[in-house]
Amino acid sequence: MKEPFYTYEEFPENMSGEEGMKIIYGQDERGISCPPDVVYAVKDGVELHLRVMIPSVLDANRRYPTVFHIQGSAWLQQNLNSHMGDFSRLVRAGYMVIIIEYRFAPKYRFPCQVEDGKTAVRYVMSHPDQFPVDPSNLFLSGDSSGGHTAMMMMATWNTMECDAEKTPLPNLNGCIDLYGSVNCLTMNDAPSAYDHMAAHSAATNYLGFCPPDDPAECERRMPFSYIHADTVMPPVLIMHGSKDRTVPFTQSLELYRHIKSMGKTVEFYKVKNADHGGNVFYCQATLDVILDFLNRHLV
Repeated sequence: MKEPFYTYEEFPENMSGEEGMKIIYGQDERGISCPPDVVYAVKDGVELHLRVMIPSVLDANRRYPTVFHIQGSAWLQQNLNSHMGDFSRLVRAGYMVIIIEYRFAPKYRFPCQVEDGKTAVRYVMSHPDQFPVDPSNLFLSGDSSGGHTAMMMMATWNTMECDAEKTPLPNLNGCIDLYGSVNCLTMNDAPSAYDHMAAHSAATNYLGFCPPDDPAECERRMPFSYIHADTVMPPVLIMHGSKDRTVPFTQSLELYRHIKSMGKTVEFYKVKNADHGGNVFYCQATLDVILDFLNRHLV
């Protein structure tokens, strides 16, 4: 016997009942679907994955504005689960969140992470049947070292810099930097729990040298070197905790001042009492600001 095929709309609702049975009227509210990780590339024998969070609704044909997020990790191996809970509110608000895995330091150094991020975006955009992306509404974000990678991606978007491929990248609506380590030369200029110039520091692992040993080369690997008055870039949102013990708050202050001096659109929020991420940083007020930024830059 051939099994019948029904769409959701075609399938008959069961109307039977029994005394004492109670009814809940279900609502088509957004849930969250997390399919298995997708391998977007294999580089140097290393499988690189995408972790995807998709709004779940009855309309299977709907396409969603998308946030490509670079998970921070001190440029070491990432835990792609780190912010799935924090970003669940974005997904319930109708955004797809795609968390990008990159090759990690110290084996793989700059610009591998930036190149991998761009490869991931290209993969997603070339597989529309696999990812329900709205191509008119795309955002980048990153936290901590991922904030550096996201800002480097944005600042070199569709240029010859930090890119091993030639396929054009899609337009971006905005970029979000969450407590990013964006200037390795000045990380020790403010109080911190770490010596960022030490031989074992995250910056040294990533760069392959201590920042003071080659300031010019270090500057070349920071987003400031690529953000000029004539740089084509989307609006930027920067957020940083006032009690960040890992990446000094002044990192984001530097970036804000630089972007503003170049005449670009940038918003900056200090999250009072917040450390390096964590529950105080990802509070309701912070997520409200992120959602407002995303919503205002939809087309």
